[in-house]
Amino acid sequence: MPKEMLEAAIDAVRVGQFQEGIIGLKYVASQVRPPDKLYYSANIWLVRAYKESGQLPAAIKLCRQLATSSHPRVQVWAQQALPVLRQPSNVSGSLDVF
Repeated sequence: MPKEMLEAAIDAVRVGQFQEGIIGLKYVASQVRPPDKLYYSANIWLVRAYKESGQLPAAIKLCRQLATSSHPRVQVWAQQALPVLRQPSNVSGSLDVF
């Protein structure tokens, strides 16, 4: 069930329905725990949804938490994403999901 909810939330973010996506991603992240891949996927997509919806403080806060993750790939992704999140709004940066 969480996997299907994650996929629906990601689809919502991809089409610009950020609030719907954020709600779904937060729900999935609350239902699973590390080291479950769904937990990390939901949180990474949540950072992206926050950024794309203009909620930069929330994106940065969550990204900082992910930067201290015990999962090496998540940690690297978050450490690379933080500078992108801190860029001025007129400079575009990509938060590719691994």
